[in-house]
Amino acid sequence: MSELGRAIEFRSVSVRSVGGKSFRLDASFYRGDFANASKRLISTGLATRKIADIARAFVPGRTRLVTTKSAAAGAPYLRAHDAFDIRPRTSRFVSKGRTKNYDELLLEEGMILTPSSGRNLGPMAYVGRYLSGFAMTDIMRIVPESRSTGFYLLAYLLTPTAQTLIRRGRSGTTVDHLSPNEVLDLHIPWLEDDVRESLASDMMQAEQMINEGRSGLDEAATLLHEKAGMEYQPPNGKYLSRDCGDAFSLSSRYVGTRLDAASFDPSVRKAAEFIKNSGGATLGDVAELKTLDRYIRYYVEAPNGRPVLSGRQMLQARPVNLKHISDRSFKDPTKFVLKAGSTIFTCDGRSEEALGEPAYVMPIWDGWMASEHVMRVEPKAIGPGYLYLCLSSPWVQRQLKARATGSVIDALEPEEIEQVVLPMLAENERKKLDEEAVRCWTLISDGVSLSKETASRFEHLLHPTN
Repeated sequence: MSELGRAIEFRSVSVRSVGGKSFRLDASFYRGDFANASKRLISTGLATRKIADIARAFVPGRTRLVTTKSAAAGAPYLRAHDAFDIRPRTSRFVSKGRTKNYDELLLEEGMILTPSSGRNLGPMAYVGRYLSGFAMTDIMRIVPESRSTGFYLLAYLLTPTAQTLIRRGRSGTTVDHLSPNEVLDLHIPWLEDDVRESLASDMMQAEQMINEGRSGLDEAATLLHEKAGMEYQPPNGKYLSRDCGDAFSLSSRYVGTRLDAASFDPSVRKAAEFIKNSGGATLGDVAELKTLDRYIRYYVEAPNGRPVLSGRQMLQARPVNLKHISDRSFKDPTKFVLKAGSTIFTCDGRSEEALGEPAYVMPIWDGWMASEHVMRVEPKAIGPGYLYLCLSSPWVQRQLKARATGSVIDALEPEEIEQVVLPMLAENERKKLDEEAVRCWTLISDGVSLSKETASRFEHLLHPTN
């Protein structure tokens, strides 16, 4: 076979297949893995139902979205990819009075979210108590007929078979799209009552653990700020004017080698000075900061290699489009291996987005890798859970982002952020918060692990001969 023949997949399909209900003429719809997933579902001989029989799905209609920085205006607004973050953050709130279909944008407990457009279709997020009350626009809501049915449906939608069938339904030329009807037309195996109840029960337990861990981290973060005598959001500094950009004055003796205005922002200086005067310690004093060299990427198919996290994926409960990489990509692979209990954050990106946002390496990620765009932060004088809480504080985030360098792409360098000031409580209070943060992250890790095991168990039922 020629090189071209090996690079391109050739398949023949019946005219009847092309002219069916979908009437799809795009070759990708008939890809081998898509066809095999459909055949596998049929070959099990299991009873099936359409998702439309047990749920409805919709994407809110387009509307003139009005957002503001005032929390009193309405619900906090999330972008589509934020739904998959462990602790989604936003500074935008939807104006209830100025947005026509405001109620339709609100997330409700029991919904299952999946992208309706973009490069990565198929990821799932369950709306528990933590996510309910947020507002979103361009994301599909799947609304099951009951809570138990919803957890059973979620277990199926997380299986490789369901993920493959969902991606098969995508359409679009430049940007992939997924319509509610494409999801509702999918068939779901309708197993015996006791099996359905078992799968639903395990998935419910998994989501409850994740939800409890998320809420616990927020409560611990709030307690940290209370003990440190700080409001959760840092106050603004003194400006000459903020009518058209931020204008402020600064004595030349403070300039040093930095000439960018962001690093001298009055709000940043005010936050750092308050923490320092309250007994804070610099990041360099309590932790070791490491960045790693670039490498040649040799990606492999799972289960080969190791999972490798990007700066965006490290913030997600179930990393979207996770890739596996071969050890031969690195001169010394051990430097890139993550250890449970350490903290990492994105050191390349945009300061107004995820730059500097920390993630805690959960037990389920132990032995995984992270790219060179992720800085490693190893605690020296404080516990790893307490370090994470400090780094996630808006007071510290404001300092980190202000110390970014770079003209086109913002970057954080160890020598620049060593002087970032962290709040230091009494040792016994630090220990309590550290233990609570570690407990919450372990809960989240165990919940993600249980949901993965539940989906794997469901998938195994679709392979009766294995």
